[in-house]
Amino acid sequence: MTHYIGEVLDGFGRHIGGGLVLDNDGLITQILPAGIGTSDNLADDDGVIGTHIVPGLVDVHCHGGGGASFPDDLDADSIASAIAAHRSAGTTALVASLVSLTDPIPAIRALVPFCASGELAGIHMEGPYISPHKAGAQNPAAIRDADVAELESWLKAGEGWIRTMTIAPETGNAEEAARLLLRYGAKPSWGHTSTDGATTAKLLHETSEYAREIGLVGVPQTATHLFNAMPAINHREPGPIRELIQAARRGEVAVELIGDGVHIKPILVEDVAQYITDVEPRGEDVEGLDFVAHTRPDLAVLFVTDAIAAAGMPEGSYQLGGLAVDVSDGTARLAGQETIAGGCSRLSEQLTALANRGALSLASLVRGMVAGPALAASLTTAPRVASGVTLQFEVGTRPNFIVLDAQYQPLTVIREGRRI
Repeated sequence: MTHYIGEVLDGFGRHIGGGLVLDNDGLITQILPAGIGTSDNLADDDGVIGTHIVPGLVDVHCHGGGGASFPDDLDADSIASAIAAHRSAGTTALVASLVSLTDPIPAIRALVPFCASGELAGIHMEGPYISPHKAGAQNPAAIRDADVAELESWLKAGEGWIRTMTIAPETGNAEEAARLLLRYGAKPSWGHTSTDGATTAKLLHETSEYAREIGLVGVPQTATHLFNAMPAINHREPGPIRELIQAARRGEVAVELIGDGVHIKPILVEDVAQYITDVEPRGEDVEGLDFVAHTRPDLAVLFVTDAIAAAGMPEGSYQLGGLAVDVSDGTARLAGQETIAGGCSRLSEQLTALANRGALSLASLVRGMVAGPALAASLTTAPRVASGVTLQFEVGTRPNFIVLDAQYQPLTVIREGRRI
């Protein structure tokens, strides 16, 4: 038996105990009561004494790490290296993100075996159906209007593992593409857009209504890295950001926030997260999914890394979707430009920084890094249930969790009952 001591929070941020006991097969044998402290004799079982225990983190927007890029490095060793860079830091469920590619099928086919084996939790396609005016670090030559037949061929190649796809609301055939994604069990993620608020609001409403028609349970759509690659709020034309935030408070969309301190000022991350989630949850079900085409507002903020190959690596030169990227002073930019080109953080690094600032509670951060993303990306939905996700700790199961110290730094990572 191995004891792990610390205040235990489940994936919904609820305090459920004072530690976990695992047997030699990695199964939970006991959830220890709160307040057990460090006085018990744990020295003989290779246990770990920390301050908090939280479920393994879930990153649903990540382009790579460990020197490898999911859109660029399609060999098995590179994909495994990128996964390992995040897993070692506490991300036990990772969705691999692509970028706008002329032909994404080779990348999709390279990633599917890692999804099927449980090493990845799915695939996120960021583009190519986005605005050329808000391309960010996407290859302009690959950007185009949505083609439903083309999209269906990608979804079939993904064998059910494509979880989300970033689309600009104003791109041609956006509504048809969103409906096709929903029918295949994937979800549209609105972003990389130059549209206005009215267009955004209309598409959010239409997507929610279609999700109701087909009986989808849970949030029907997400927003790709809120604020980044979309028009700023203006007092005369608030634009898409205002509509996405308000829809998130209604539970109609879950919005991504990159909490790395580079993409958005931390004070704004905190303000937006508090505003969206400070709404009385509807429904009595623990996942809040007893109504169709909605999610609980307190689960409508998703912290993501948008990480590139530089995550977990020294600063230097990398690539993203065939474009050269330079990383210096903690920021990735397209070579020779000021355009930010993804992130360099791992999700636990965001947790540590934000938790130590104190404006957001550990419970709210856990919701935004575990239950929120897992449910928004349908990682717990049959038949493509992802490995590495723990929403609730139960005796007899193999858990995923991180033991944190008093400064919210990871001490130990457990994935599927095995110490990393």
